[in-house]
Amino acid sequence: MKWFQWLSSRGKQADERIVNIQNKIYKEIYILVMLICLASVIGKFIMLGTDTPVITEVAILLASSLYYLIRSASLGIYSDAVEVHDRTSKFKMSTKNIIAGSVLGVGLALFFGFRSAVLYADGGLQSLWYFVLVAIVSLMIYVPLFLALTFGLHSVANKASAHVNKDDLE
Repeated sequence: MKWFQWLSSRGKQADERIVNIQNKIYKEIYILVMLICLASVIGKFIMLGTDTPVITEVAILLASSLYYLIRSASLGIYSDAVEVHDRTSKFKMSTKNIIAGSVLGVGLALFFGFRSAVLYADGGLQSLWYFVLVAIVSLMIYVPLFLALTFGLHSVANKASAHVNKDDLE
């Protein structure tokens, strides 16, 4: 990327061992920042309640993840990483994405169902009705949404990365 040319070491002699160790450190920093943001969101919810805005932490989590996805796809390493994963893992990456999207959608639907039953229902039968109604409607909304996000983004990134690799070979 041309934005960060002043950071690159083009033309300079670089020891591969040092570069690999630096990359490991950058990876550890990335994971540490993600954990700090996640801990901040959880801490705010526990200590200050759910009314506390966490938009900054969510923006950091989403922006950095999206940047990594776009950057790895544009460099052509995403499809290579998926290929290596699929060779060494019991389940394909696409299968894991489908499962993750489905589990996230079902989990969120159940959460909304329980929350609706507890907060808004007056009796036992009404609680059951609110739970079933909200859970089913939430399933219809969130399972396809999370499937589209997880599996769709994976498919698009994989195709874009494979296209970059194909262009590099020509």
